[in-house]
Amino acid sequence: MDAKQLIKELQTIPKMIKTLEEDREDTLSLVYSPSRYSDTRVQTSKTNAQEAKTVAYLDRSDYLVKQIELLHEKRQNLFEYVYQVKDMKLILVLFAIINSQTLTEAQDRLDIGKSKFFREKKQAMNALDEVINDLK
Repeated sequence: MDAKQLIKELQTIPKMIKTLEEDREDTLSLVYSPSRYSDTRVQTSKTNAQEAKTVAYLDRSDYLVKQIELLHEKRQNLFEYVYQVKDMKLILVLFAIINSQTLTEAQDRLDIGKSKFFREKKQAMNALDEVINDLK
């Protein structure tokens, strides 16, 4: 893995988490939607089927929670590489890039000129590559 791949992954994980959280909310909305349980004997098979669906939805929700937790853990582990960069200014550049949709947005967040931003970005990416290579 190189610095570009690490940055791309750190940018992608929150989007994946958001998608999983939305999927989980949709699943839970199915569980908590009004059910049509009945006390009559004729409805027993329908009630059992509804209970089976509810259990399946809850299992899916638990699975999604575990996937979200794994993604949070993975993102935190990837951040450890960024924290290993020695220069705090370069760490700020990396975080601006990670938390921005575009490089222009990252540059605006840092409130620096274009040439200075790209010079510092290059230094930050080189420093991150060094950290990654040293830890291999």
